[in-house]
Amino acid sequence: MFSRLAKLALVALLAGLCTAPAAAIPIFAQRYAMKCSACHTVIPELNGFGNAFRNNGYQFPKSVQRHGTTLVAIRYQLEWDETPSSVDAPRFVPGGIVLANADIGKISAFLHYNLGAQGGPSGAFLAYLATANEHTHMLYRLGLFELPLVHSPGQRLDDLAAYGYEGLHVGLNDLTLSQPRLGLEAERQVGITRIMATAAIGEFKGAAYGGAPLPTGTNTRAAQPELGLFVRTPVTNWLTLTGDGLEGQREIFPTGRANFDDGYNREALGFDAHQGRVSLLTQQWWGHDFDDDGFGTRAGSVGGFSRLRYALDPGDHAYVGLRYDAQAAPLATRDTVLYGAILVNHHIRLLLENKHNFCGTSSLEGAVTIAAPWPLKE
Repeated sequence: MFSRLAKLALVALLAGLCTAPAAAIPIFAQRYAMKCSACHTVIPELNGFGNAFRNNGYQFPKSVQRHGTTLVAIRYQLEWDETPSSVDAPRFVPGGIVLANADIGKISAFLHYNLGAQGGPSGAFLAYLATANEHTHMLYRLGLFELPLVHSPGQRLDDLAAYGYEGLHVGLNDLTLSQPRLGLEAERQVGITRIMATAAIGEFKGAAYGGAPLPTGTNTRAAQPELGLFVRTPVTNWLTLTGDGLEGQREIFPTGRANFDDGYNREALGFDAHQGRVSLLTQQWWGHDFDDDGFGTRAGSVGGFSRLRYALDPGDHAYVGLRYDAQAAPLATRDTVLYGAILVNHHIRLLLENKHNFCGTSSLEGAVTIAAPWPLKE
């Protein structure tokens, strides 16, 4: 444990010495003649301005002149695991994604296509059309999109370890919060509050970088559209309150017996606090499944996380973080994740983390993330 902490301390030291201005894939930077640091901190994370740009369908008003022509970019990530999950599992796992965007009038098309990893298939992870109305302050997304959670579980994750409850299966219901949904999302700014609603009829099964899905022996699909509501209210300039809710019904096809339906709901409360270079993000989830095994069994689930982060430079281009995860359905697991990330180049992120399970196991992981091509001008 001491050696792992020493390695993370080394990352923090390097971050203090080697931080660089943030830059990332040039699709939007070239199009609007901006530096990538206008929207990004440590790639691929977005800052406040970047999130506002995304909330407007990746478009500025028509009065803003467009310059660039780049439509496609690649993000490559090489992950390293000190202790692979099995003797057959590789220690180094490469993975790549293609990111593309094109505007057709008021409609913006976005694609996040994984190229496959660990023998998993390639395929579209996100693929949707978006349009924003400046007068009604409405945004619509149609297609395969991420749920608007308090952080991005697959596209802009700040470390490698999945946030516990977001990947949780409840009984034979294998739908998780982190899976992109197929359907419609609508967002609106009402005063200081942002309200987001989703209606989904399907989902993506797999990993953002194309990792092989784990076989469960059970197939599932939506029996009814899943409906979601997500609310973000900034009560001060440093504190935002959050509330999420989902309700749906899965049709489950277990091996060797009749299919059945599982109605479920998920609710969450949390807050996002920032003060100087310190930020604290906390969320607690509660879930109920009304038949998770086909025998009428009602199941409760619970979980959440608290994430404390410290930016090592004013632009948040390097950071260290500590996260606590807990989840139960009904068996409980608890983890802590200690990690650090830096920009070693305008387009290269180095991340190192130590994940410790309360059962006593510990693992050290790292990753290098590269965004290309480089912008024509920095």
